[in-house]
Amino acid sequence: MSPTANSRTEVANASYSAANFASVFAVLSTFNSVIYTSITEPEELDDVVQCTEGPEKLRELALAVLAAATGRKSKAPLSAVHWPKLCSEVAGSTVFILKSLQVPESVADSLDAFVEQSSAVRVDVLYWLCEAALMDNAAIKEMVDRESNKMRKPTLANTANDSLVRLQPFAEISKQRYWLFGNKTRQLYVEGLSQRARGKLELLAQTPEEFQGAAEELNAQRNHAPKELAERLTEEIVPYLETQIKKRERVDRALQRQALAMANVHIYETRTRKRQRVNYTDDGPDALDYYN
Repeated sequence: MSPTANSRTEVANASYSAANFASVFAVLSTFNSVIYTSITEPEELDDVVQCTEGPEKLRELALAVLAAATGRKSKAPLSAVHWPKLCSEVAGSTVFILKSLQVPESVADSLDAFVEQSSAVRVDVLYWLCEAALMDNAAIKEMVDRESNKMRKPTLANTANDSLVRLQPFAEISKQRYWLFGNKTRQLYVEGLSQRARGKLELLAQTPEEFQGAAEELNAQRNHAPKELAERLTEEIVPYLETQIKKRERVDRALQRQALAMANVHIYETRTRKRQRVNYTDDGPDALDYYN
């Protein structure tokens, strides 16, 4: 099962993939002791991707994720001069990821070339580097294994303060381990436990429909454990996401009413304001004058 290709997160611009955006945020939030960044909310990541306050934060984020993708242990940040060589190294071992992404070869030329790309390409590049970090970064693998071995009770999907779901398996069934990430969103990842697949995470679901579909597939299996996980998805995750969607819809309606009210005020002021004659420098046939 794969997430809906054209789905969008609550902050995602329609110009980039919400699934990849959500994956990037989940990795940054969960492994912030390895990938050094101050981003704590999806809205902050969206601002960085869109370069709302300029490109500097995007440059810093890209270098931080690249450092994690290459397994760099030093806390000293990379500089732009490292970008071409290290990007080429990561690309050599992750060609299978790049094939499904909007990542032109020119991205590896320089950090400036990356920043100059569209937001869709920026998100895909960050997603690519995050996936590489999940696969090859020793510190991230150690965190995953350490939390898995603690065997603590999984955190409930609907926490009181909407904080990030803790780093621990949501469930472990046979040769697969399920991870739940999210902050006001929920993303379900599956990790194979075979020697070849260990440490590789695949996004399984992030919308109510996708979680419901995953639950149906699990429920169709004969063993009790998959059915138990399916019940948790339908009773915990789906209602939580539906509640978040309703909250978002209420906010959207409130914003629409506010915008409409402001528009009505503007129309009223425009209609009642005394109009002044407008003189145009071009007195040709298309020039118009407005009178009282």
